[in-house]
Amino acid sequence: MKNIFVIAKNTFRAAIRDRILHGILVFALLFILFTVFLGSISLGEDLVVIRSIGLAGMYLFGMIITIFLASSLISLEIERRTLYLILSKPVSTLELVLGKFFGLFAAIALITLCMAAVYLGVVAYAGGGFDAPSLGAIVLQIFEAGLFVAMVMLFSSLATPFAAAIYGILVLYIGHSLSVLLQYVQHRSIALKAVAKALYYIVPNLEKFNIRNAIVHHMPVDVGMILLAGLYALLYAAVLLYLAKQLLAKKDL
Repeated sequence: MKNIFVIAKNTFRAAIRDRILHGILVFALLFILFTVFLGSISLGEDLVVIRSIGLAGMYLFGMIITIFLASSLISLEIERRTLYLILSKPVSTLELVLGKFFGLFAAIALITLCMAAVYLGVVAYAGGGFDAPSLGAIVLQIFEAGLFVAMVMLFSSLATPFAAAIYGILVLYIGHSLSVLLQYVQHRSIALKAVAKALYYIVPNLEKFNIRNAIVHHMPVDVGMILLAGLYALLYAAVLLYLAKQLLAKKDL
C-alpha cells in the first residue's frame, strides 16, 4: 500500500501541475460561466438552458481532460524508459498500475468537482437554488471518468499517446451509441448483427452513466441505478487494470 500511495501521489501532482490541463480547465470554467448569458437570451427557459449546457459542458471537458491525461500515462514512460527507475525498485507491476490509476483518478475527480462547484454557483445565481439533483449526474460522471481512465491506461500500455487517445475517443463514441447500433442492425445481415452484439458486450455501455437529460427535465432518478452504475464502473475498471498489468508485465522494459 505504501508503494501504491507514493506512486499515486506523484501521479496526482504531475497531473495537477500540467500547464495544458490548466488551459483546458480555465476554458471549461469560462464556458460554464458563459451559460448565464445563454440562459438570459433563452426566452424564459434560462434554468433549463443553463443546466442542460452546463452539465453537457462539464462532461465534454471532463472527458477531454481524462483522455488527454490518461493517454500518455504509461506510453510516454515506456518510450522514455523511465519505468526502469520505478520497476528497478521493490515495486511490482500491479502496484505501478494501481498507483498510476488512483493518482490520475483523484486528479480528474478534483477537476470535476471544481467544475461542479462553478456550475452549482451559476445555477444558484440564476435563481435555481442548490441544484441537488445534478449531484447524481456529477457522481456518475466521476464514475465514468474512473472507468475511462482504466480504459485509456490499457490503450496507453499498447500504443503511442496519440493512438491511445484515438482509441479512447472511438470507445467513447461507440459506448454511447450501443443501443442505437443494435436498433440499426435489427434488419441487417447476420454477420453485421453478430459484430454489433460483440461490440455491445465488449465495449462498456457508457449510457449507464448518462442521466443529464433526466436531471434537466426533472425526471425521477433511482438512487439504486446510480449505485449499480458505480458497481459496473468498478468491476469493468478492475478488469481493464488487470489487463494493463498483464501487458506491462510481458513488455521488455
